[in-house]
Amino acid sequence: MTPLIVQKTLLLPGPSEDDQRAHDQRITDASGFDRLTIPLAVLKRLPDLVRENPSLPCIIGRVGDGYRLIDVGTARSYSVALDLGTTNLVALLYDNIARTDVLTRSLENPQIEYGSDIMTRMHHAMSTRRDEVYRALLTGINTLIWDLCKEAGIEGREIHAVTVAGNTVMSHFFLGLDISTIPVAPFVPVVRTPGFLRASELSLAVNPEAAVYVFPNAGSYVGGDITAGILASGMFRSGKTSILIDVGTNAEIVIGNREWMIVGAGAAGPALEEGITSIGKRAKRGIIYDVEIQGKNIACRTFDQGKPEGICGSGMVSLLYELYRSGMVDQSGALTSGEHIRDINGEKAFVISCNGADGLLITQGELHNFMKSKAAMFTLLLVLTRSVGISFGDIENVYVAGALGTGINAEKAVGIGMLPAWPAGIVRPLGNSSLAGARMVLADADLVQRVDEIAGKITYKHMHDDPEFMKEYLGAVFIPHTNPEMLKA
Repeated sequence: MTPLIVQKTLLLPGPSEDDQRAHDQRITDASGFDRLTIPLAVLKRLPDLVRENPSLPCIIGRVGDGYRLIDVGTARSYSVALDLGTTNLVALLYDNIARTDVLTRSLENPQIEYGSDIMTRMHHAMSTRRDEVYRALLTGINTLIWDLCKEAGIEGREIHAVTVAGNTVMSHFFLGLDISTIPVAPFVPVVRTPGFLRASELSLAVNPEAAVYVFPNAGSYVGGDITAGILASGMFRSGKTSILIDVGTNAEIVIGNREWMIVGAGAAGPALEEGITSIGKRAKRGIIYDVEIQGKNIACRTFDQGKPEGICGSGMVSLLYELYRSGMVDQSGALTSGEHIRDINGEKAFVISCNGADGLLITQGELHNFMKSKAAMFTLLLVLTRSVGISFGDIENVYVAGALGTGINAEKAVGIGMLPAWPAGIVRPLGNSSLAGARMVLADADLVQRVDEIAGKITYKHMHDDPEFMKEYLGAVFIPHTNPEMLKA
């Protein structure tokens, strides 16, 4: 396993009458790498460094089929794995020398000023505000990198690689590429496999020669975040048929194994995040991820045991299950009556009074929004499995990533009909699989080839106007389903 970035201290004998090799030849020969590229900026620094240091620390990056001398004369080296989320940007700082994670930080994507959904941002990017939309993302990324450096006590020039995973549109924003052909037929992106670039080409606040790897997309609707997620799950290595469920701003579902993969996508995700429920939040300290109702008592579990400040996707799954189990919502998701149900401005609402929570409530309308999302989630799974001629019982591994994959209780998800009745033991939460895949490439450069192979195997199934999807969806907007037999695995 060869890391993306390695440090080698090269012993460089001085020039003589018998050894008149140029400095670049000496370094290439001493490195042991036949295809070593030395950028002009590094060449300019070599004479003084070689003269003063017979043993020269070198930072070398694996870039595609060759290698690049990224930096010289430094004993420290770091990389960043970056998840380009529509809602949040998440970055992990990796120590290339110790080969360990240093810290992870996130930041709300500043592009949210131009719309919380990707389509609104694309509309702005196709207008006179194009430069603003693109600049907002770059500013957010560099702010996040600066925050990482400040907290870790390092300098940006000590970051020698960045791996980037995001959906197709976000990746194009990052690369500064036109997105106008992505949302219209025949839905063609500018680039499928960006590969490796220099940080200087992208104006990143890292070493200008840093190797920047952008995960490939498999079309307009299957981005690098999905290929990174497939990598993180390991399903691409297995002969067993697995499912990867990635629920964020949208829901993407991957079914397959090492021989084949099919992806379907749909709008099942928004009710699991901010914007649909007034107290909906991404997973962080103080956010509810599990609820238990016993009579008049409500118990909540929050991340890092903080005081409840909101609820994430897995918390909504748990809450709806507990409300249904305790009889406070009926099969249609309508609130009935109970100790914690109130009338708020003419609309019923459930008050989440637990662990010191203050003012947290879910309205009837928000519950119905969530019912639509859970129905869309199940229907995506149903239609996609049928499309490849398999049943839920044929699935041997279920990987749940994204907003839903943080703290999910599989039994409760089954109980409300969001997931089929898979045994809890085969359901595995992955958390942020996009970030995890990006981090894996930092540790093992050989995975770059695997990622390209993964992208090449993916078939995309369009689900937005699929007639079977619309027919089956109607039965899923109930708890657990109008026909519970459909949930069997």
